[in-house]
Amino acid sequence: MSMHRIIWLRFGGRRFHLLKLAGSFFLFAFLLKALEAAYSIFVTMNKALYAQAKPDLIVQLFGWSIAAPYHFSGEDVLGVLLGPVANFLFWLALAVTALMVYQSGQAIFPIEEYEQAASPLSEHHRRMIAAARHAHERMMERMRGKRKR
Repeated sequence: MSMHRIIWLRFGGRRFHLLKLAGSFFLFAFLLKALEAAYSIFVTMNKALYAQAKPDLIVQLFGWSIAAPYHFSGEDVLGVLLGPVANFLFWLALAVTALMVYQSGQAIFPIEEYEQAASPLSEHHRRMIAAARHAHERMMERMRGKRKR
């Protein structure tokens, strides 16, 4: 048996489903960030094309340089595009997650508690624990004896 609760927000006499409202705001924000990341991909690609045409501009475009002879290779293009593409995919994944929250209108967090029955210690373990306690007591007695002298 499970119980689901819908949280409503009352604003200006109107009731809003709080999870759908939050989901729509997150969806909008994540879509804007995904569009910004897509724009960053195009800007980086343009920089890479300029760097291939004029290798002297590499320092101004990317902030790093390549040792002579200057040549901006395909691997360099791939390297500078990795960050913007990863950024785009990250924000797109968050937008899809926000869309799922918005569409479902509910968030269920399953929380379970497990009780582990205390297993009885074997006789071997009991003897080891008793021996460790006894050794600790002897060590503490010796240390107290040294301090008194």
